[in-house]
Amino acid sequence: MFKILVTDELSPQGMELLAAAEDVTVDVKKGLSEAELAEVIPPYHGLIIRSSVTVTANVIDRAENLRAIGRAGVGVDNVDLEAASLHGIVVMNTPGANSMATAEHTIALLLAMCRNIPQAYKSMLELKWTRKKFTGVQLYRKTIGIIGLGRIGSRVALRCRGFGMEVLAYDPYIGADVARELKVKLVSLDELFAQSDFITLHTALTPETKHLINAETIAQMKDGVRIVNCARGALINEDDLAAALTSGKVAGAAVDVYSAEPLPADSPLRGLDNLVFTPHIAASTVEAQRDVGTQVVSQVLQVLRGEDIRNAVNMPLTDPKIVQSMRPYLKLAETIGSLQAQLAGGRLRRIEVEFKGTLNRQVKLLTVALLKGVLSPTLDELVNYINAPILANRRGIKISQTTGMDARNYPNLITCRVYWDGGCRLISATLFSPNEPRVVQVDNYRMDVRPEGQILVVESQDVPGFLGRTGTILGSAGINIAAMRFGRTEPGGRALTFIKVDSPVPEDVINELMAFEPVYEVGQVML
Repeated sequence: MFKILVTDELSPQGMELLAAAEDVTVDVKKGLSEAELAEVIPPYHGLIIRSSVTVTANVIDRAENLRAIGRAGVGVDNVDLEAASLHGIVVMNTPGANSMATAEHTIALLLAMCRNIPQAYKSMLELKWTRKKFTGVQLYRKTIGIIGLGRIGSRVALRCRGFGMEVLAYDPYIGADVARELKVKLVSLDELFAQSDFITLHTALTPETKHLINAETIAQMKDGVRIVNCARGALINEDDLAAALTSGKVAGAAVDVYSAEPLPADSPLRGLDNLVFTPHIAASTVEAQRDVGTQVVSQVLQVLRGEDIRNAVNMPLTDPKIVQSMRPYLKLAETIGSLQAQLAGGRLRRIEVEFKGTLNRQVKLLTVALLKGVLSPTLDELVNYINAPILANRRGIKISQTTGMDARNYPNLITCRVYWDGGCRLISATLFSPNEPRVVQVDNYRMDVRPEGQILVVESQDVPGFLGRTGTILGSAGINIAAMRFGRTEPGGRALTFIKVDSPVPEDVINELMAFEPVYEVGQVML
């Protein structure tokens, strides 16, 4: 049975999905402090949160059974991602579930700000009729700059174009083809600040984007610019924004998120007539809350059951279709890594990889798989696609992509060369079919080896009687040979033999093989 802790309000549909899971027990504990969460977390396998709790390194250190953290929403700045990754914990968000709601709220705030709707409404409640005071501005033929052209930013872009606006965008991770499809002009951040009549934020909060809007960047903007923020509060330096609103440099702003929530009574944003603000409700629609709840529950259950990983923010790839199609090659990459680690003559210092054919499109994912294979045989702790790069880095293993390591002509080929003090080894492998992996080269030896099971790897001189004597030594020890594959540089030169056996070979038998004159080296691996 899996134990799941829910720390925040979840939609009834999400709770119903949890209740229907026969392999799960659920506890709901709201309003936990960091210390309280650290105290209760040890028995739980899954954690479902929103924004009310902070999952610190201290909490994660105590979470000895935790495998998955599901954030019902987009932002995960309340989770220590490095600590979670190091512990092999999947951290997921639900980026698509509330994208439409947030995009629509952005447009609602944009219009409310331009037409002074909240201020006019308040005036009407006070029995006033002051039409001239609330003269607004139009969106038509104005320029809006969108910072972050992801799921939400792209939806905002489409709707702004519907108003007849020119749309600029800054997003270093979006290609020109996407921008052309949206009919958006990609520009630098400086250009966006200088040319935009309106600016809306839809980017993640990172050390680089914290206080992206500040006194210095506001000074680059047009006089009378208007700013909307439905992303993360800390993207804006609120003191600097308040000063710009007071001076008139910024004509208006509309904000749904804040550096501190709930918004403190002494916040500099309070009491400004040209500011429209709402209490973090951009994603608060019936439809969005329903979808966020069911999606986060589904994702956590799938991870715990070992079925799938979707929307992970600390994995190299989260598209399940691509992962599924790449699974045979991911397994092959892990196998190569494991083979290299078990045959290495010392602690690995450097790894070079080359991917040929269509595999070159998934370099990062395949590299992580290979690292997992390298580390798993030597570490007692859990190694997975999440923590493998961190563990490798902490052990001083350098990894790089290179070209020209191998001349074998296969449509798809994985080649890996590892270095240790005093030695190195190259291994290339491919798939003949999804269930037919083959090692096709080891250093200068051309091979045809199925890499699975218990294998002896013997390097020797190519002399008559070698295979017979080797078989005799193993047979005398009661070791049954399942298969043998042989490669050599030239007749009478050096040779490499992969001998698949049905059981592990004892050390004294390996020593007897080493004593056989043609043998240079014997290694034993389990794949």
